Amino acid sequence: MNHQADNQTRGKTEIGVLYGFRALMVLFVCNYHIWQLGWLGQYATLFGQTLDFDFWTRSSYLFVDGMLLLSGFLLYLPYARQTVQNTPVPGVRRFYWNRLERIVPSYLFSVLAVLLLVALPSGAYRDASTRNLDVLTHLTFTFTFFRETYLYTPLNGVLWTVAIEMQFYLIFPWLAKATQKKPVLTLCTLVAAGIAFRLIVSRSVTDLAIWVNQLPAFLDVYALGMLAAIIYVRLSARLTALPKTSGLRRLTVWISPLGFALACWALTTLVRLQSANGLAGQDALRLSQWALRLPLAITMAAAMLAAAFLPRFLQKLLDNRLMRFLATISFNLYIWHQVIGARLAANLFPATLHSDLQLQRIYTLLCFAVSILAAMAVTYGIEKPAARLMEKIRIRFLQNKERKNDERPSGTETV
Repeated sequence: MNHQADNQTRGKTEIGVLYGFRALMVLFVCNYHIWQLGWLGQYATLFGQTLDFDFWTRSSYLFVDGMLLLSGFLLYLPYARQTVQNTPVPGVRRFYWNRLERIVPSYLFSVLAVLLLVALPSGAYRDASTRNLDVLTHLTFTFTFFRETYLYTPLNGVLWTVAIEMQFYLIFPWLAKATQKKPVLTLCTLVAAGIAFRLIVSRSVTDLAIWVNQLPAFLDVYALGMLAAIIYVRLSARLTALPKTSGLRRLTVWISPLGFALACWALTTLVRLQSANGLAGQDALRLSQWALRLPLAITMAAAMLAAAFLPRFLQKLLDNRLMRFLATISFNLYIWHQVIGARLAANLFPATLHSDLQLQRIYTLLCFAVSILAAMAVTYGIEKPAARLMEKIRIRFLQNKERKNDERPSGTETV
């Protein structure tokens, strides 16, 4: 298939509003981390009324759950389409290679750059064994298993999300096959496993710092993302088969905006509740985060599904050039914003930053500007060229393999 046909096919199958969800969720998380460093008050004045966004920013780390939910949605989408439309899906090896192309170049560059430019020059490690363990576990995506390499690493604290994703990728091909065969059993098992893990650990462990974001605690979030993909594909196929004047299609046009508005209201309520619960301290915050994880995932999945069936003019709010651009650089924006924010605060701003409103505004704008520029540079200068190179290596490997197979004798003689 040529590139033009491939682009046309992708345009028919992609869900444009999800670009907006990805971009907004990453921006919310970035704003949370930058706020932690600069303390800019999260208020705005509109027509003489003060709007308080403090609760939203304080709990915007919850949108990491949304990012993982979206990952489950998009990962399973081809398999959901195969079940309904019999379209092809990548094999296990191709799946893993695709994930490596997408994740490893930017991730590896971040680990090495922070190690060589920040951690080692600043003497962040107390000894060589500590350094070696931190580097080794980051290169193998296992650093979340150890308290010191997870909670106290100088190699960029936000990378734990990438480790969770890579760990999930290892088991996903088999989960996808099981879901295709027995969707109810597989997804219910994943949901039950996530809930059981949180219940058991919360009752047996006093300090949840290292447990709160382990992979088993997110299994129900991933399962709900996969379920959302199934619902979307089946409902989309049913609506597409109907004439444009059918009652169901008209009903969807009217219900989807209402459903999206209700999901946004429910999401705001949950975020406000998490913010209030977090005032009781870190332990209460983590327990509340676990308690709200399932309803939060359900709410965000409902918002994504409702948005996918909005009238086209409303979808433009989430599916436009700006959102697609931000979604394209979102991975590197997520990776780099906290490192850049910490460096800017330490090297360019005085100790009065936390009490000077003007400095806080300048700092926040500078963090976003530099982070976006850095994300663009890494995305277009490293991630995409490296992905193209890895794809060429894959194709060359397959061509060499085919050539060797062709050169082999077609038969053998028995002596």
